[in-house]
Amino acid sequence: MEDTKLVPKNLGALFVISIIIGLIAGLFSWLFRLLIGLVHNLAFLGQLSPQYDANIHTPPSYLGWLIIFVPVLGGIIVVYLIRNFAPQAKGHGVPEVMNAIYHERGLIPGNVSVVKAFASAITIGTGGSLGREGPIVQISAAFSSVIGRLLRVPVNQRNLFIACGASSGIAATFNAPLGGILFSIELLLVTINSRTILPVAISTVVAANVGRYLIGSDPAFTIPALAQVQATSGALMTGLAVVLGALVGLLSLVFIRGIYFSEDFFDKMPVNAYLKHIIGSLILGVMFYAMYLHSGHYHIEGVGYASIQDVLWNSITDPWFLLLLMIAKLLATSLTIGSGGSGGVFSPSLFLGAVAGGFFGNLVALVFPDLGISPIIFVLSGMAAMVAGTTSAPLTAAIIVYEMTLDYGAILPIMAAVGVSYAVRRHFSVDDIYTLKLTRRGKYIPEGLTTDLKSFIRLKNVMYTKLSFLGEDDQVGENDEVVCVLADDKVCGVIDLHSYDIKGDRPIRELTQRSFIVLNADMTVSQAIEELKDSHSGVAVISSSGELDQESVEGVVTSMHLIKVIGDTTRILRM
Repeated sequence: MEDTKLVPKNLGALFVISIIIGLIAGLFSWLFRLLIGLVHNLAFLGQLSPQYDANIHTPPSYLGWLIIFVPVLGGIIVVYLIRNFAPQAKGHGVPEVMNAIYHERGLIPGNVSVVKAFASAITIGTGGSLGREGPIVQISAAFSSVIGRLLRVPVNQRNLFIACGASSGIAATFNAPLGGILFSIELLLVTINSRTILPVAISTVVAANVGRYLIGSDPAFTIPALAQVQATSGALMTGLAVVLGALVGLLSLVFIRGIYFSEDFFDKMPVNAYLKHIIGSLILGVMFYAMYLHSGHYHIEGVGYASIQDVLWNSITDPWFLLLLMIAKLLATSLTIGSGGSGGVFSPSLFLGAVAGGFFGNLVALVFPDLGISPIIFVLSGMAAMVAGTTSAPLTAAIIVYEMTLDYGAILPIMAAVGVSYAVRRHFSVDDIYTLKLTRRGKYIPEGLTTDLKSFIRLKNVMYTKLSFLGEDDQVGENDEVVCVLADDKVCGVIDLHSYDIKGDRPIRELTQRSFIVLNADMTVSQAIEELKDSHSGVAVISSSGELDQESVEGVVTSMHLIKVIGDTTRILRM
């Protein structure tokens, strides 16, 4: 049975833990950035320095064309770490967090934090075309799960700690506290109320402040051009954003399918994991070196923030080069993650959305120059729409893009593009880039948030109270429903006559279920189910004092009865 002596018994204690989670998540986000910078500078520039601004293009490497082998070397190390220490560190992280919440009772091994940090830092730092947001979510969620285990809290609070950690990681990484909160609301929280939202909000605010102190308070991207642009028609811009949203919705579908097609392709290769990643990484290295020869920058390596910044600054306006970047980034990300890399898909989604929006906006401006359209608005709309389409988190997408740029001018086109993109992708695929990974394993994530019935129904409201107290040698009566069997004036077993039909004159001692636990009437159905599960028992005797004498026993519950209660209540709420 799970020891719950250290469970926080009031909001004050819960908030203190939330603050601690926020502090650690903010610190980890900073350290993870430094680790990526250290690997990147060593791999590309031969410098031992952790200082790395992802918004500035990497200078040409001293290695010249040999740079194509850098992701290969990084890939070999990553495969070794993942195969030998934490298989959960492979891939983009967020699905494993969702799996822990819905299928693993909030349990994430502690070593995942360490292995994920190093594996993702090496993947990204050596040129892997993935992002740092998914890893920091998994890293923060893993240590939050460890905190829950150390405090021996029940599953629902352990899951809440995981949401606090994940939101904190998003907030610190993007300098986006509102986006961090919405991330948990849309993707991680099983239920929403003040006791779940407030701890997440506290952790997120603390992590964002830590991130601003250690990383800086500037937004992730700057867009000086947008402040000088006035749209000629709000309706026109919104209408064009709807068209863009539909196109980006289709692109998000292609991205999702491309990722998993790549995984299947590499999984079917008749070679070992090392050779698979070597093949994928070598193709990636050739691609970003070819991009350097063509344009002067590597563009598709790493998180790709420098290229996103170029598009936002309107430094890249050629629609066909933007189209080339979109195709190249899609292939590069699929190769990296499909062959066994470790990193997130949030940054690649932003990249793809930015170049898709830039392509659309510049093409419209080229064809209809008299409209006076700013392509930057479509870049922002494309970024938000791509994130919404791939992750099924439209509110998070819209707010994060706003917080990353701190410009409210394009919010209406952004919202229009986000809604349409999500609807288009949802029309063709119920699963998003996160849930599809779990669906393919046969593990399903419930769609949408519902009231957590198990957390507010008390045993005293649903327990069997019509009890008969009989001795072991007595006979069951016709009107008996639940029998508490007495031995030496103490309950030694239970017979639930709702569960099966008693035929014949069989003595009570042959019918008695002697494996039971003792619970309190004020315990919730959720807590009771966990206790019954942990004890491998299907019956609980409800006692006001914990004693088993006839005067203390108030009722009886069974696992099947509690499941029926939840089902009946759910049906009533849905009527």
